[in-house]
Amino acid sequence: MRHTLLALAVIACGFQSTAALAFADDEARAAILEIREQIKASQRSQVALMSEIEALKLENSRLNGEVEELTRKVQLIDARLVEVEPATVELDGRIVSVKPAERRAFDKAIELYRARDFAGCIAAMESFAKSWPQSAYLANVDYWIASSHYSLNDFKSTIKVTQSLVKKYTKSPKVPDTLLLQASAYLSEGEIAKAKSTLQSIVKRFPKSEQANTAKERLKAIQKLG
Repeated sequence: MRHTLLALAVIACGFQSTAALAFADDEARAAILEIREQIKASQRSQVALMSEIEALKLENSRLNGEVEELTRKVQLIDARLVEVEPATVELDGRIVSVKPAERRAFDKAIELYRARDFAGCIAAMESFAKSWPQSAYLANVDYWIASSHYSLNDFKSTIKVTQSLVKKYTKSPKVPDTLLLQASAYLSEGEIAKAKSTLQSIVKRFPKSEQANTAKERLKAIQKLG
C-alpha cells in the first residue's frame, strides 16, 4: 500500500512539472510574438519616417530652386536699376549726377587719350557728345577734344574748340585750363598778341587760381622773349 501511494505521488509531481513547462513555453511564445510585432511596428515607423524625410528633401529642393530663381530675378532687376538710376560723382570739384553707362563711355574715351590714341579719343568724345547731349561731362568732352588736337599739332582746331567751350560753358571749372590750352595753341601758331591777351584774361578772371599763377609765369617768359 505504501509503495502504491509513493508511486502515485511521483506521477503527480511529473504531471505538475510538465504542466509548468508547458505554461512557461506559452509565455515565451507570447513574449516572442509581442517582440516581433514591436519590431514590425518599429520598421513600419522607420519606413514612414524615411518617406517623410524624402518628401521633405524634395520640398526643400523645390523651395531652394524657387529661391535661386527669385534671387536671379532680383539681381537682374538690381542690375537694370543700376544702369538706369544716376549716380553721383565728383567732377572738377563739383558733385554731379551721371548714369553708369555714361560714365563708362567717358572713361573709355579718356583711356584712349592716356594711351596716346588722340585721333581715337577725338572720335570717342564726339560720339559721346551725340549719345549724351545733356551730360555734365560735356565741357570736359570739349576740353579733351581740344587737348587731343593740340597733341596732334592741329593748333587751329585746338583754338576753334577752346573758343567754343569758353563761350558755351562760361561757368565751367574747366574754363581756366581751357584758356591755358588756347594760349599755348596761339603761341604754337605764332600769334603772340592773342596768347598774351588770353593769359591776361586768366589772371583777371581767376586771380586766385593755380592757372592764374601759371599764366603770370608764361607772360613773364613771353616778355623776356621780347
